[in-house]
Amino acid sequence: MFYLDKLNLETRILENIGQSMMVTNTHGIIEKVNRSFTKVTGYDAEEIIGKNPNVLQSGRHDQNFYQKMWQSIKSEGYWQGNIWNKRKNGEIYPEWLTISEVRNDAGELKYYIGLLSDVSEK
Repeated sequence: MFYLDKLNLETRILENIGQSMMVTNTHGIIEKVNRSFTKVTGYDAEEIIGKNPNVLQSGRHDQNFYQKMWQSIKSEGYWQGNIWNKRKNGEIYPEWLTISEVRNDAGELKYYIGLLSDVSEK
């Protein structure tokens, strides 16, 4: 019972935080997004889960940008910075993005979590 209560609490927290969140598996497939993510990007959870986050790419960054980003994630366990992404309606917008590795108790990589903030109004 305690485990279920804790899981429900964690789910509610992730759903209600003000920051947009995306969780992908180690193959880069989106497994979870929160309400804030759907509000910012325009994608409903049902239409984005199962896809690769590259559907959000704006086209403003070259391959070198993404290679450096992933090098940082693999060596440091995270990356953060400004990035231009694209909403479902095609609008390109700036966001502050942090991508972090999530490992289990044995140190095995299980997920990546992306926390993003729309900075277009700042």
